[in-house]
Amino acid sequence: MRKKILSSFFIFLVFITTVVSAHKPIFENKDTSINAPIVIDNHQISYAIYAELDGKNDVDFYEFEAKEGQNFYIEMLVPKIKSNKNFEPNFVIISKQIQNKDSVPFDIPQGYGVINVPYPTDYTNEFYEKFTQTTYLKAQSINGIIEKDGKYIIGVYSTTKGGKYTLAIGKKEDFGFKDILTFPYIYFKVKYFFNPVITLLCLATVILVILGFYALKKKRR
Repeated sequence: MRKKILSSFFIFLVFITTVVSAHKPIFENKDTSINAPIVIDNHQISYAIYAELDGKNDVDFYEFEAKEGQNFYIEMLVPKIKSNKNFEPNFVIISKQIQNKDSVPFDIPQGYGVINVPYPTDYTNEFYEKFTQTTYLKAQSINGIIEKDGKYIIGVYSTTKGGKYTLAIGKKEDFGFKDILTFPYIYFKVKYFFNPVITLLCLATVILVILGFYALKKKRR
């Protein structure tokens, strides 16, 4: 009995550690524009945006509001999957508070400045992410201190082809009881994002195994 309790406690500890070390997820479920971006409530909290560019003419937009003196952090992660071969996503920061005017292949409203953060060429920095059980290419990132209060827009685009990406924002871990309860659903959704066919097959297998055990147990009664 004591061994079962210790084993259960260990599994629970590993589970909690995995949840806490993961980013809060945001899924791109709709088309965005520079005038209708996905809004990030707090750019300092650690978020992971799971999204896909439909092609090299597609641009995804995300917006956050920041105060002078706050730290900011943005990093591009590209999952190493077959469909992402030659996919090189770039991202930009757009705001009226930015003086820089980098050139980008899409229209920027008048009065806005742009900082372009291009995908690094010949980059091979890989890492294995435990939460998603996925190998990523750790691409470009930018961090610093906000100089002026205001709204800032992140634009993600590619000049090569479309593909799937994960955009990491913020570094502050902020997980509560609700995040623990929804973890199984989020885990499944993230796995489905990367590989929907295999994820559905695995889910179907699990359901069939459970039904098989239930039927066997009922038969023995």
